[in-house]
Amino acid sequence: MIIKQKHIILQLLLVFIFSSFKTINNEEAVKVTLLTPVKQSSADVPLVLQFTSTTNDIALYCTNSYSTTILNPEINNNTFSFTIPQHMSCKRGALTWKVIHNDKTLLTDDIYIIPATQKVVMESYAGPPSIVAGGVDYFMLTVCPADQFDNPLLDDTKVTINHQFESRIVTSDEEIKNLTTWKTIFSYEKSGRFLVNSECKGTPSKEITTEVYPNNAVDFNITATRFHDFADGNQIASFKTSIIRDQFRNIVCDGTHVIFVIKNSDGTYLTTYGNTINGIATGKMLHPEKEETWKTFAYVDGMAESDTITTRFKKLFDDFTTEFSSNNRKIRIGPIKSFMNQLIPDGFYTKLNIVRNDSIIDIKEVPTRKGYANFYLHPDYYRNDIYDFVLKAGGVTKKFNQKELKN
Repeated sequence: MIIKQKHIILQLLLVFIFSSFKTINNEEAVKVTLLTPVKQSSADVPLVLQFTSTTNDIALYCTNSYSTTILNPEINNNTFSFTIPQHMSCKRGALTWKVIHNDKTLLTDDIYIIPATQKVVMESYAGPPSIVAGGVDYFMLTVCPADQFDNPLLDDTKVTINHQFESRIVTSDEEIKNLTTWKTIFSYEKSGRFLVNSECKGTPSKEITTEVYPNNAVDFNITATRFHDFADGNQIASFKTSIIRDQFRNIVCDGTHVIFVIKNSDGTYLTTYGNTINGIATGKMLHPEKEETWKTFAYVDGMAESDTITTRFKKLFDDFTTEFSSNNRKIRIGPIKSFMNQLIPDGFYTKLNIVRNDSIIDIKEVPTRKGYANFYLHPDYYRNDIYDFVLKAGGVTKKFNQKELKN
């Protein structure tokens, strides 16, 4: 009885070992063979991998820098076909695939996707949009050629860069490096406009424009013009620059701001402004109302300045008539006559200093009208008392002492 039980146990043990051996052998027997070896593929070519397999239970694991997916095969006559999705097969870079069975990798490899060459898209940029003349400043053209799937073309791909300035056209061949190619283009001595473009594999880029502005202004001259040289406070004196240029003889840009500074006989500084048109700026200043000598210069802030010129103005008259009312509260000046014995222009200022006890208590200014200036000293402001009066007009001063104001 005991021998029979041992025999049964031995048979069961042999059956178990034999079954385990068959399972191991079955797993080791799964064989996968790649029928379409591919190491490199173009982005515009559909990518299909075909295999033979001893089992139907296989899948294809695919991954690249954009996504990861698991594909099931299409089986035809024991050929297992896997079509790589276009969103993966059209992107430049390494694509890794693995044939998997029961969570085990049976076969693996990499495919490098290269850019398509049938259609090239040109992305080009230039900056800055403006530079200055002189050969020191420059702008840079950057070109990023890509295929229709937006893959940058391969390094060492030739790109032709053209630039045009006036009658000069320059062409140079550059190579793509680290996804882009670029070129620095320096200005010439003349101001003007650059036109640049690029071309790769027969596809041209758009035209890009870069302006070349004149360099910093250099010193210049000024002149003064006027209709007459009398200090009538009415006419306009004009100060005009010569054509302002840079060191390369380019006329400075329109709108260049020029400041004119005038120093008068009293040491006071007057200022006027002008902006250039065709390189010339004009500043205007009203004639003084008394004999003056002006010393004038101009400058472009931080860049250039002019010479200094002297402008002299003659006085209009040597004396003027003054009338006081009986109570001295009304003072009339005039008629004031100008250099041709004509009445002075309206608006010519006259000044009255009112002095009491050797102190100026008030200053009144009145413009002329029809050659006259009228002052009125109201009793509410100026009490009855003895005053001194100083009248000034056109640089002429007249003093009247010990005038009594009465009601």
